[in-house]
Amino acid sequence: MGLFDVPPGPKQTDAEQGQEIEMPKLRSYNALQSMFLSRLVRLLRQRRDYANVLAANDWRMKLLNKAIYSTFCDCLELGVADEARTLFAQRK
Repeated sequence: MGLFDVPPGPKQTDAEQGQEIEMPKLRSYNALQSMFLSRLVRLLRQRRDYANVLAANDWRMKLLNKAIYSTFCDCLELGVADEARTLFAQRK
């Protein structure tokens, strides 16, 4: 059993499934910038998927949120803060 193996939660509606987080395509990125933006996309997607299954105070959600914060800070350091903020805005 994996770290994030949880029982299946309620099915998402078509509207919820349509809220896909996409990488910004505003400019070209170096390999490190691209890696951290991709990591942020993946983590935000995981948080969205587990939000209906895990409680907000569950250790796994806390771990995801810390990973998202850390990755966001990495994006700030690499000069792709605007793109990272765009990813958060797509989620709302």
